[in-house]
Amino acid sequence: MATIKKPNLKNAIKRVINSSENHFGNLEIDLTTLPCLTKIKKEKITANFDVDLLTEIRNFASKNSVSYTSVMNDTLRKVFLDRKKAS
Repeated sequence: MATIKKPNLKNAIKRVINSSENHFGNLEIDLTTLPCLTKIKKEKITANFDVDLLTEIRNFASKNSVSYTSVMNDTLRKVFLDRKKAS
């Protein structure tokens, strides 16, 4: 049986260091716009909802490949916060 040659990390690092900078491009990022810094804080709560309502929300979320809590949050935001803006 042939022996498997293990990759050598030192050689790999040398190849990266010696490679052309064109390999990696020139990337400029404004770190203040990262989603982790700009997202709205969430608070965990316990709530009770009607079973038929939760079933509909979960089905909708599943069909659209999103979390049901995101659907609920977006819907409540639309109803309560957008309504204030319109009034």
